[in-house]
Amino acid sequence: MPAVSVLMPVFNAERYVKEAIDSILNQTFKDFELIVLNDASTDSSKEVVLSVQDSRIRYIENEQNKGLSFSRNRLLSEAKGVYIAWLDADDIAYPTRLEEEYQFLEEHTEHAMVASWARLIDAEDKPTGDFIKSYIPNEYLSALLLFVNYFVQSSVMLRRSFLPDVHYRPEFPPTEDYELWVRIAAKYPVSILPKTLVDYRIHTSNISSVQQQRSEIAVKLNHKIQLESLGILPSDEEVNLHYTIAFRKPENLAFLEKAADWLQRIETQNKINKRFDTKALRYILMHRWIKVCTSNKSLGLGALKIYFKSKLVEVSLRNLFLMMQYIIK
Repeated sequence: MPAVSVLMPVFNAERYVKEAIDSILNQTFKDFELIVLNDASTDSSKEVVLSVQDSRIRYIENEQNKGLSFSRNRLLSEAKGVYIAWLDADDIAYPTRLEEEYQFLEEHTEHAMVASWARLIDAEDKPTGDFIKSYIPNEYLSALLLFVNYFVQSSVMLRRSFLPDVHYRPEFPPTEDYELWVRIAAKYPVSILPKTLVDYRIHTSNISSVQQQRSEIAVKLNHKIQLESLGILPSDEEVNLHYTIAFRKPENLAFLEKAADWLQRIETQNKINKRFDTKALRYILMHRWIKVCTSNKSLGLGALKIYFKSKLVEVSLRNLFLMMQYIIK
């Protein structure tokens, strides 16, 4: 039984899948199996995968295209390793990725999963200059998921024995990973290593307007379910408010007033049912409050007046620095 099962779903990835496979075969950590599932690709992905000869690779395929949730669940059912590592067919793992994540989970036996930072690259393998990074303390990541997800699928390693009975849910595409991380982090500690260990590819198939619309619908459903677990039954308007706090800039000062009341309501409700650790949630709410108040500089000093009126204000060197940047610019 291998220590790690690396799982790779493939659909029409002929251009990138060889590089993804090679990035796993060239890992410094050697005790793994690589299971590649071809989801009925219509290009030459199958031929590319089968051209790579290595005893650690196991190839399986769906007779018909079943989609990502089905494919990820099937891969999980095939895995034999103590740990599960994901790598999508168009992403690239750095040579020490498996070694560093395996070592972390071996040393932190209470943790269900670990991930890393990711560098964004384009269709031509060129870095865009952007990264996906989290500077939030690991003990607060479960509360952070109430708003945003910084767990990059292709950087995640899971402890297989800690997986819930229901894995990826088909009603959340294309953010079924986010929904799964929420359920895992609600029960077990999770972490993000402060190091870039994967390249995450941005190209037309994952930034299309249709994909973005589907993602927004799924994330809002995720938000709604989490809020309901807090004991809040949000209206559609409140779900939209929450989503905007998480992902968009406020358009006017009236929005900030609503956001202040909403974040305070979340904290108050959590004190009643204790869905999140109180300290962790307050940290995230304070972090989110200063971010939303300083994200649209066109709102001017009026935004700062509203910011300081809230009970979520925290005086710290970091926040004072952000305020000075806001005022100067």
